[in-house]
Parts: sequence; structure tokens; C-alpha cells
Amino acid sequence: MGSYAVLSLGKLEVAWSKNEFLLSHSELFQENCLLSSPYDEAEKEWYELKLELVKDRLELLGYTLEYAKKQFESPSPFSGEDPLSISFEEVLKILKTVDVSRVTNEFSEKVKSGEFAPPHVQELIKSSRNLDFAFDHWDLSALLENLCPYSQLRVLSESPLNLELPVLWNFDEVVRNGWVERDAITHGVTNKFLIVTEGTSDSRILRKAIDLLRPHINDLFYFVDMEGGYPFTGTGNLFNFVKGLGSINIQNDVLVIFDNDVEGVQAMNRCLELELPKNMRIMKLPDLDEFNSFPTIGPNSEAKSNINSKAAAIECYLDIGTDAKIRWTNYREDVQCYHGSLIAKDKYKKAFLKQNEIVSGYDYRKLERILDSIILECTAIANKALHRTSR
Repeated sequence: MGSYAVLSLGKLEVAWSKNEFLLSHSELFQENCLLSSPYDEAEKEWYELKLELVKDRLELLGYTLEYAKKQFESPSPFSGEDPLSISFEEVLKILKTVDVSRVTNEFSEKVKSGEFAPPHVQELIKSSRNLDFAFDHWDLSALLENLCPYSQLRVLSESPLNLELPVLWNFDEVVRNGWVERDAITHGVTNKFLIVTEGTSDSRILRKAIDLLRPHINDLFYFVDMEGGYPFTGTGNLFNFVKGLGSINIQNDVLVIFDNDVEGVQAMNRCLELELPKNMRIMKLPDLDEFNSFPTIGPNSEAKSNINSKAAAIECYLDIGTDAKIRWTNYREDVQCYHGSLIAKDKYKKAFLKQNEIVSGYDYRKLERILDSIILECTAIANKALHRTSR
């Protein structure tokens, strides 16, 4: 019969491989996802991470709902199933009601081991869908056949009932029976996103924010090595770097991030005029409502001013309390506005960088907005790459 390695959501199998023909799912997991337990005087090992966290990794690997829709609407010519006559949006509406924890892999006359729709799940769908078309077991089987395993996981994560379920990669049997060397089983990704910023402060703050707030995806990003001095300090140097990368058609996935201030916005706009490769994107720190009316000090007086696109450097996105102020400095004739900077910004930066864990009472909301924007841009890069390779 051979030995099997299985990727599953709870008890639902979504992919399997046999003997030496191992399909690796290393990119779904990090080192701390490797678990073990005693088994036959040895240790049985497997990887495990709950679907809610795997969902974020899938997005950054390009497995979005958009990609799942493309697969659904372009079924494999090798599929043995008839195409579905309902839309992808209607299918998602159904899947949002499905509780995968109720799936079993027990054999019955109607359902083969490992299939998605045992009778009790079929009944759940029929009783909760509230739709005016038929959706039987064979339709659902056809739906999943048109989706790759990672797209199956992605669409099943649309049901809140499934988010706490574990995604498991059980590889132990193929290793224990000698089909695959243990060293061949790894975790993590090889194709990471290079994050490039205006200076060392931006990189250090962003790296710390990802480690603290999104540790389950921190291995998908890396930053320019800052040992011996940061090479792109200032918007001018960073623009020249972007221009150079565009000219050599760099193969790495790159996200360039500018500050949300006068110089950053100008440099970002110049970069957006360049002809850049599809694996390279440009952004600035996001505009925030909190910055529409922010305490500032000008040459003659204090006032509440909009600092979006004028003075919102990365330190403004830290927990700076209610007493923080922006000081307007030099006036820019070309854009007819002052450039400003946060007073005592190093104090706020040092307080954040010394954190080794989430600090109770610290306001991370503005940093979360930055990370959301970064993930959105990186997901777009990954999604385009996946679309190109799947043609």
C-alpha cells in the first residue's frame, strides 16, 4: 500500500503524496509549528498551525480569493467532473456556512475516504444555503477538484467556524518507512519580500512591528542589511536605488516604502512614473484620520493641522500620546507647504524598539495600519506572480 504524507484541515484531507514522491508544504509553516509525540519508542513529528494564521500566509503566497476564482472559472481539462453551473460568489456563500470539524474520513457507500461532503455535511449545506438551485454531493466534489489544495484552504477559511481548526502536515510515515530522508522535511519560504525604506529607523521599527504583531508571517520578509551603514538614507538615494533595480529587471520581490511626508510623497510619485517590474511595488505610509488634525508648532504659533503627506514620518505611527507635536521647519516652494518633523521622535522610537513582547496599554493601532498596507502590497505582488506561473 505504501506510505502517505497528508495535508489536512482537521480531519479533511486536502492533499496527499505517496512514498518518495513527497509534495512539500513547508511554506505554510514556521519552525515553532513542528510538533512531536512519543510513537513506537520514537518520536512522531508533524507540522500544525491553525487555519486563521495559515490564511495570512496563503494570502502572501498569492492564494487569494481572486486566484481561487480564476481556478474555479477555468477548470482543469483533466478533471473528471462536470463544470459547476453556479458562480464562484454563490459557492463562497455556501462555504461560509460549512463546519469542517463535522467532516469525517470514514468510508460509506456514498462517500469515499477523504472526500469533502459526507451526508451530514451535505445536509448542513442544504439546510443553511437558502438558495434556489440544487447543490448536491457531486457538485461540491466538482468544486473542490477545480481548486488546488491551497485554494481549498483559502476558501474554507471564509467560514468563521473553521478558523480555529488546525492545518496539519503529517509527513512522519514516509520518513519512518524510509521513503524520504528526514533532512528533506523543512519549513519556511525561500522567496521572501525585500522591504526597502528611507532609513534605519524605518527598517528597525517595521521589523520590530512585524515580529511583535505578526510573528506568524515574519519569516516572509527581510530587510536590507544595515551593518556598516544604511545605503539608502534619504529619498534621493532611495529613488536612485529604485531606478537602478528597475533597469536591471530584478527577480526578487521588492516593496519600497516612503514616509508620509513632503519628501516621501514626492519621491514616491517619481518612482511611480518609472517602468518597474511586476515584482516591485512602491508605497508610502498610509494616511490616517488621526493626522487630519494634529498639534503643530509653526514659525509664529501653534495650531491643529493636517500632517498627512506633509510630516507623518514613521515615528508618528508609534504610541506618542496626546502631547506630541510636529514642528514645521523649512518651507518648500515647489509644493508650497512646510516640511515638518515630530518633536523628540527618538524618545518614542527607543521606547518601542526596546519591547520584546506585546506591552499592555501600548497603542499599536497605527502600526497595525502600516502592516495591513504592507501585506496588501505584498499580496498583490505574489498574486500576480502566481497568475503568471499558472497560465
